[in-house]
Amino acid sequence: MAIVMASDVAGTSSVGGIRQVWRRREGELLARLALLRDEVFEAAGAAAALPLEDSDGAWRSAEAVANLIHFCIARLRDVRSADTLVAEQLCGLILQLQQLAMDLYLHDTGQRSQRLADCAAGLSRLRTIPDTTALLDVACAEIVLRCGFHRAVLSRVEGRSWRPSMAHFGLDRAANSWFVDWVNQRIPLDSRAPEAQLLTERRPSLVYDTAEAPVYRPIMDAGQSRSYVAAPILHGDDVLGFIHADHYPLTRRTDESDRDVLWAFTEGFSHIYERAVLLERLHDHRDRVRDVIAAAVDRMDVLCESGMDVARQRRSDGHEPEPILYPAGYGNVADLTEREAAVFQLMVAGATNRAIADHLVITEGTVKSHVKHILRKFGAANRAQAIAWSFAGERAPYDSALSGDRPPAPAAAQRSSR
Repeated sequence: MAIVMASDVAGTSSVGGIRQVWRRREGELLARLALLRDEVFEAAGAAAALPLEDSDGAWRSAEAVANLIHFCIARLRDVRSADTLVAEQLCGLILQLQQLAMDLYLHDTGQRSQRLADCAAGLSRLRTIPDTTALLDVACAEIVLRCGFHRAVLSRVEGRSWRPSMAHFGLDRAANSWFVDWVNQRIPLDSRAPEAQLLTERRPSLVYDTAEAPVYRPIMDAGQSRSYVAAPILHGDDVLGFIHADHYPLTRRTDESDRDVLWAFTEGFSHIYERAVLLERLHDHRDRVRDVIAAAVDRMDVLCESGMDVARQRRSDGHEPEPILYPAGYGNVADLTEREAAVFQLMVAGATNRAIADHLVITEGTVKSHVKHILRKFGAANRAQAIAWSFAGERAPYDSALSGDRPPAPAAAQRSSR
């Protein structure tokens, strides 16, 4: 479960600033609409039933503008020819309303384009996360911070039910404390519910009014959601989960633009999630192959070491070698195999078994086996003793020379003397 506030995530200032600009612009357009509406009613001497543009956003305001234009045209038909002043006022208001309609359209399309661009930026950042668990943890935060929503909830799908798993709330956290009680709670999938469309058609769903839709009433009442959009997270043909998003605690309802933006995000997120799953499987296969190869190399080292030990101990008369006995103290590095020497060099540097395994691309068990052989060859009880005796063994010839003893002749010289 994860409940994250917008202030908990870095890098939100630029997106939040752009969002504030769009909201301010939308407020200006709604104020113009309210002013023109009053002027229309004053000029016509009557009022008309209009959508609640002050709570539903600019897209519903376009419907209100259209209604006002039709209302003005209808009133023009009833204006007497002598009432030229009223006719001029109504014609002027129609022109202003048409200009407002164009401004609302440009605002809506511009805001949608900006949200889709921010959505693409968020998905681009998610592509750098190779872990599926981490992807699910930050999905809701990206939706709120990048896609223009104020609340997002991710749920896992299990058969014919769904379970809320994590959420991100962009505003007052105390107002969203209800979510804790719903985490991992099983919610049945009614065939009439909007979520059923996500499961069967793999397409998003827009619920404009939860009071009239066949939604799961208990969780909607708990979250006080009056309108929301939902979209599926896919892995191939399977629906892994749902994303629910809305504008709570604002009174604004969700619209087609919200649905399209969330759909764009979930489609991109589904591809990123599927890629992360494939990468995790590839890494798992790579580690398994690496372990197999490392075990084979370790076995070959053991066989080669046994063969060299036998060759060193074999006597000239052809009899079988005597048991190998390694005297204690002053081990000889030359007795180590190539792989053991590499391990021993890292031991001298103070590396742990885990660090040695990562450096040589072998398993930690293989490292332990090499360390065991090294200690046995040095006759040492532990790593520190083996390192100390190896240093002492390297200094022994020089100490003998300083004391006046003649150092042993090189092996090549001994062979030549024979």
